[in-house]
Amino acid sequence: EIYGLTFPLGSNRDSGGFFKKNSGRQMIRQAVSQLLRTEKGERLMLPNYGCNLRKYLFQPITETLFKEIQETIVTSFSNYIVGARLLKVGVFETGEFDAAGGNQLRVVLSIQLTTEDLEVFDVEAKIK
Repeated sequence: EIYGLTFPLGSNRDSGGFFKKNSGRQMIRQAVSQLLRTEKGERLMLPNYGCNLRKYLFQPITETLFKEIQETIVTSFSNYIVGARLLKVGVFETGEFDAAGGNQLRVVLSIQLTTEDLEVFDVEAKIK
């Protein structure tokens, strides 16, 4: 079994302490969500961690752009997520715009745990 920390740190001091651990679907869900929302260079000691998805928000939505986003996610996932396999990547326009006029994207990943039960679940993130 693979374990990781529950984020945000210290949020559950009453149950599990400051550094509470988690595993399985909850751990992978948090790790993938962090990976999708992190810009490269944002994490100390891991300058290549993240997907840089915000840079796509002001670009014209095309099939080529969607493929580039998918490739970025697949590469980052394979480099930084342990204990799960990426089955499918979906990138969708939400039809909503932020205050500056940029697009909002919805990313849905189908993931399978590599543990004995091979559980399959989706992780969704909105990039704005």
